Amino acid sequence: MASDIDIDLLRAFATVHQAGGFSQAAEILGRSQPAISLQIKRLEDRVGAQVFERTPARGAPLTPAGLTLMEYARQIIALHDEALARLTLPSLKAFVRLGILEELGNNRLPAVLYSFSKVFPEANLQVQVKLSNSLMLEMLQGRLDIIVVAADADAPNSLSLWSEQLVWVASNAVPSPMRQPLPLVALPDPCFYRKAAIRALSGTGQPWINVCTSSTMAGIRASVIAGIGVTAMGRSEVTEGLRILGTDSGLPKLSEAEVAIYYRDKAFEPVAKTLAAHVRKSIV
Repeated sequence: MASDIDIDLLRAFATVHQAGGFSQAAEILGRSQPAISLQIKRLEDRVGAQVFERTPARGAPLTPAGLTLMEYARQIIALHDEALARLTLPSLKAFVRLGILEELGNNRLPAVLYSFSKVFPEANLQVQVKLSNSLMLEMLQGRLDIIVVAADADAPNSLSLWSEQLVWVASNAVPSPMRQPLPLVALPDPCFYRKAAIRALSGTGQPWINVCTSSTMAGIRASVIAGIGVTAMGRSEVTEGLRILGTDSGLPKLSEAEVAIYYRDKAFEPVAKTLAAHVRKSIV
């Protein structure tokens, strides 16, 4: 009879695939790379098949067996973490005002809301989705309790969630408008993504002009898809109709955006810590 699969092996498996490599997964999970490799070997022994392709390709491509296992691994991990959270965490019945940056778009925004609803099902939750600078102002003025924003690392009353690599993005249908000066589409100032784009361009002396400013990410995406200009956004937020510009575009490399949870005061620290832990697991 086959042995049961340890949840830690499934978590290592899912993290390697999501992070794109063994060393990246080791950093996320706080383990050494040899330890992660050993976990994957143990998993393969349990299921009797290789789960990752043994090729020099970038990332961590899955084998057919790995693809099948991944479908179940994600569900098992989610149910495991949800059950553990519901049984071990204190009940929260308070009124919580949560702000989430609009830049997350349709990818990770559901993961944050799903995490909160599962961990604190009895909480009276009020959600605002705005740009990072607006959320920070709302919290400083006492109108929000917890916010998820792109922010500087190691700030007071904050907990890091993940780092998002920023990329240059252009229309998938319209030829890249790589004329000089570079036509830039951006959110209004102050905006972390806008600052990162301008900082990268200024650092290489590349001329640019702001051809379009939109107060929403939907407007940014529509403008870029129409071929008006290029923009900077998180790699995971590149959606249909957009394409990532590679190094051959001549554009400078962008920095990473640190996405973090901020909480208004110490009273919300336990809630923020619990939410942070669950969100990290939800996005694997």
